[in-house]
Amino acid sequence: MGAGRLGLTTYHFVTDWRFTAALQKVWSVVLDIERYPGWWKNFRRVQITRGDGKSVGSVIACEVRGSLPYSLNYALEVREAEEYRHILLRSTGDLVGTGRWEFSEAEPGIVKALYHWDVATTNPILNVVTPLAKGALARNHEQVMANGYAALRPHVES
Repeated sequence: MGAGRLGLTTYHFVTDWRFTAALQKVWSVVLDIERYPGWWKNFRRVQITRGDGKSVGSVIACEVRGSLPYSLNYALEVREAEEYRHILLRSTGDLVGTGRWEFSEAEPGIVKALYHWDVATTNPILNVVTPLAKGALARNHEQVMANGYAALRPHVES
């Protein structure tokens, strides 16, 4: 987390999830982003505005709210997709930057889903309070991702 260009506050998060499941199943559930609001409580709204949500050029509008009293609205555009390997997303809106899911078998029967989230906030209020609240903002992101992991596991490990 730090000061980026034009006074935007930048964040770099890496999330490492492990599942006892088939790679194809983890891939299909993680990439079915339109269904996130049904199982990931922090995703308030997801709407595919272009494409199928999985292939290059697709755009997905998202509203996400963590434990802090604000929602983030951003759009994700699929920039690269290699089935069962990785998907690269470009974010615009309240969060600008990139997200990258990487999928692999960590060992037989164990799938590793790694998410790199490199973004900057465009909300001036968040950028002003970051020096005072950077720990709270990082914990908020970590909690959102922990909620996603806890909710996703039953869907892929059943």
